[in-house]
Amino acid sequence: MKKIILSFVLLLAVQGVQAQDCSTLKCPAPYDLTSGFSRGMSTVTGQKFLSEKIGEKLVKKAIKKNITSGDIKVNLDAYSVRDLKAGRFKSLEINGKNVDIQGVYISSFNAKTLCNFNYIANDKRGNYIVKEDIPASFNATITEEDLNKTMLSSDYKRMIDDINSIGGNLNIFQITSTNIKLKNDKMYYVLKYSMPFVRKTKELVITANLKVENGQIELANTSFLNNSMALDVDKLSKLINYINPLDFSAKILENKDAKFNIETVNISNGKITIDGNMTILKDKEQ
Repeated sequence: MKKIILSFVLLLAVQGVQAQDCSTLKCPAPYDLTSGFSRGMSTVTGQKFLSEKIGEKLVKKAIKKNITSGDIKVNLDAYSVRDLKAGRFKSLEINGKNVDIQGVYISSFNAKTLCNFNYIANDKRGNYIVKEDIPASFNATITEEDLNKTMLSSDYKRMIDDINSIGGNLNIFQITSTNIKLKNDKMYYVLKYSMPFVRKTKELVITANLKVENGQIELANTSFLNNSMALDVDKLSKLINYINPLDFSAKILENKDAKFNIETVNISNGKITIDGNMTILKDKEQ
């Protein structure tokens, strides 16, 4: 179950995984379902509704175990009680608000299956097996505050310390603080640094747009707003992408069990909105 839950929740894991072409979406035809009469009786008697609510609580509980904090809502649509117990269901939708996943912050996200037949079986050993690929759509909203909170995480600070260890050994610079601002449809990365024999801390402001390239989020039109050191932005592009909190989030949340494809990314009103599709991959037959 952890594989399925994480695939739905880790929506930023989009740069470390293979892109998916959702124009070739193929939904499996329903199979192994109970009879139409049984499904009808399950609906009429209210058993289906009750089983859906129980299923929603179980999914929500599983998600809560894999995130640090956040408000989660789940909507599950089943065929019948027996089908749901066997792992066959029509659709699953998950909404999250103010979610913290391993130090990566997301203001809101939505993930919803795209096919009307999904199959996740439970074997005798308690393992969950994805019987068919599960395509889903997703969207996420990340605020300026989210990015800055992500950069306060211990893992991000450790990454900055690694850079500083290189800069310190070469007696070049030390990064003292980092900050993100989102305005005018751009991302502003404010980096403060110190240099040997220079008393005052200096500030470098890097501006960039966001674009989608091969199903991934990339920085575009990168430039320096101020550049007292006359640095070459092209030569520093690798460092800029390395410390980019969006790329950092993607590496933290990388998931080899799903294919992601970003369709659009926009910056507006201090928020980054991301829309795309993903597929939770079918497990190989043992």
